[in-house]
Amino acid sequence: MECNPNQSEADLKEIQANISKLEGIKDLRLISAAEAMKIMKQELGEIALPDSMENPFRASFRFKLDVDKVDTAYVKALDKQLMQIKGVNEFYYPEDLYSSLRSKLKSVSLAIATIGGILILLILVMIHHQIRMYIMQHRYHIRTMSLVGATRNYIRRPFIMEVLKMSSFSILVAGIGYLLILLWIGKLVGQSLFVTNLDMAILGLLFIVALGILMSFSAAWAAIQRYLDSTDAKDFI
Repeated sequence: MECNPNQSEADLKEIQANISKLEGIKDLRLISAAEAMKIMKQELGEIALPDSMENPFRASFRFKLDVDKVDTAYVKALDKQLMQIKGVNEFYYPEDLYSSLRSKLKSVSLAIATIGGILILLILVMIHHQIRMYIMQHRYHIRTMSLVGATRNYIRRPFIMEVLKMSSFSILVAGIGYLLILLWIGKLVGQSLFVTNLDMAILGLLFIVALGILMSFSAAWAAIQRYLDSTDAKDFI
């Protein structure tokens, strides 16, 4: 945002205070005319901007918008608000950037949901194999408990608890994989998802953990119940 020429330090402080009051503004920074000249000299060189040349730049302010305010409609409304502030000359922003950024964030959200679904499927497959192996290893123990008259709830309880302990590794692997993929996507889009979509990332991680525990419990209960109902197990009940 560019200021009018010949603004005093007091005028610039007043402009900065007025901008700070606007909703969605963060990381507000003043760039003086001298600082702008110095930056451009570093980029273009002394030949393009010699010391004898009068400073063509004006004081300006740079700022960022909150994630939920990155929208073309809001930026246009913000443009009108800024232009009403005394001392403001022009507000510059790429008109098509925010629509493309919003579309990119939606694509990232869809990618996160898809990745979460794939990881949940992997958890289910790993839990299924773990349960089958564990029941086969302890089938004689289950039969012995049945022979001595143990109820099915009593038989199921220790096996379900053990399966939950074993599945915690699968859930941990899925959680770590989820976070690593988020970091990878953040590098692709050039912006950390833990900054722009932190709430969604946390909710996704909690969903994977909670669903993993629920699936472990239900899968263990169903597997043991199915084994107890099998013809082989009925011979001993």
